[in-house]
Amino acid sequence: MNTIQLINLKNAGDEAYFTSNISNEAAIGSIDNKNKISSDSTVAEFNKRDTDLLIDYIIKTHHAFAKTNSIIIYNLTQKAVYRHSDHHPELKKFCEVAFLFFQNLLNQLLKEELYLFPAIRQAANHSKLTSTNNDVALQALKENIKLQQNEHKKSLEYLKVLRQLTNNYRISADCGKSYKSLLEKMKEFEDDLNVHFHLENNILFKMYQN
Repeated sequence: MNTIQLINLKNAGDEAYFTSNISNEAAIGSIDNKNKISSDSTVAEFNKRDTDLLIDYIIKTHHAFAKTNSIIIYNLTQKAVYRHSDHHPELKKFCEVAFLFFQNLLNQLLKEELYLFPAIRQAANHSKLTSTNNDVALQALKENIKLQQNEHKKSLEYLKVLRQLTNNYRISADCGKSYKSLLEKMKEFEDDLNVHFHLENNILFKMYQN
């Protein structure tokens, strides 16, 4: 399986929609433990923010993190397979599932940045300008949001398999350096994705589902 496929997906929507110019180091640093947002504080903070600010935050923080680290983690996965699969045969299956997971997730980010988020922005601006909703457009938006939430569920199912293969990312004594790094990065990635999906499913999308 080729990392280039994931890199192409990572870069596909960047020029038009990812304009924050965040470096890889900044993207990684923005979600370290001292800056990580808990679900409770996120609700309090973003319930008071408008749609544009929330979408910009999701793209510049969580999409940036996912795009950068999906490539890093998949490369770590391939390295771990090469070095440790003789003693850890689960790594070969992990690599297969990880590729599908990251491919699916990066496709989701692309669809959000190219189609779903602009549609949400348009609905929000229309409502501000006219104090009314376009019922046809709003119904189409609700259907697209539901499709995206189903894609989120698919991502979580992939993560469930990856957790099962690694005993919940447990680091054993014979893991080796690359395998240990892989498990640590996967745990960090999943933690960020949970906050990412929480912001979308429970705050942003809910604004347009009632």
